[in-house]
Amino acid sequence: MDSKYIVADIDTVESFGGEKPQDSVWKPLRAKLGIEAFGINAFVGREVGARVIEDHSEEGSAHQELYVVLAGNARFELDGEKVEAKTGSLVFIADPAVKRTAFALEPNTSVLAVGAAKGKVFTPSSWDNPFTS
Repeated sequence: MDSKYIVADIDTVESFGGEKPQDSVWKPLRAKLGIEAFGINAFVGREVGARVIEDHSEEGSAHQELYVVLAGNARFELDGEKVEAKTGSLVFIADPAVKRTAFALEPNTSVLAVGAAKGKVFTPSSWDNPFTS
């Protein structure tokens, strides 16, 4: 990126997915802003019950993730334990093997996901730039 800084409104970042109201919407912030040091994306569950964080783990890697609930209320499931996270909550996953997912408990629940491998140079995942596909 040529700019020294970028100011953007998350609502104006192009969204992907969400074909059905119960599907979450992906906002590829890292790719759109040209961030190269870490992974960062936002996910919006438009309806109650929409999955805002896909069911996954990062087992076998040194990947850590931080989830920030920007709006609404989400129910995280962390290795089977259910944890409610309201607006402003931080959910940090230090152990890559933790299986995680999250669901919207309110309409338009938005979750920011930030991640990178501890002690390694960040390399974007192959799926992480829809603007080049």
